[in-house]
Amino acid sequence: MKKFLLLIGALVSLSAWAGDKEVLQQRLDKIDGFYARFSQDVKTADNQQVQEGKGDLWVSRPYYFNWTMNEPDETSIISDGKNMWVYTPAVQQVSVMDLKKAIDNRLMLLITDSHNSIWNAYNVTRKQNSFTLKATDGSNQDFVISVLPTGMISNFTIIEEDGQRSFYDLSHQKLGKVDLNKFKFTPPAGVTIDDQR
Repeated sequence: MKKFLLLIGALVSLSAWAGDKEVLQQRLDKIDGFYARFSQDVKTADNQQVQEGKGDLWVSRPYYFNWTMNEPDETSIISDGKNMWVYTPAVQQVSVMDLKKAIDNRLMLLITDSHNSIWNAYNVTRKQNSFTLKATDGSNQDFVISVLPTGMISNFTIIEEDGQRSFYDLSHQKLGKVDLNKFKFTPPAGVTIDDQR
């Protein structure tokens, strides 16, 4: 009996130690989708202000997102579940790529699918509702994401290799599935299309 209790104790402590990634995935799984406004604050490694911005974010799991920056310059990154469109109206150009190969948007792949194999490339450590994702495959970005037990994301930070940090604070959240029309993109007339698929 004593050996059995020791074994149970070892398993419990092992699962507690190994469970940070699973806790994050379970929390993200609780919500099918959401809308939020965001404010962006980008700083260098030595805390110098680089940029401030504002925008809107719509997410529907799995793989649908519309990340639209409204200030200082308008840019939209839209995924229809298969393709990712990056549209910058000021330069009249849109780039389109295969979503699964879009390494620049790993954070959105992680947020929109808790079962994507890309999770295997990250070690996750938890401190209350804050989860730090450190890349183990040589990727030049790490992430910190704050997710409440309800599954609501309150903020996230993208940390570049040079130490630059882009902090996004989410507000005005509306939880639930988002109309899929929000994730359709048709290039406007006269726009240059850079097709990287």
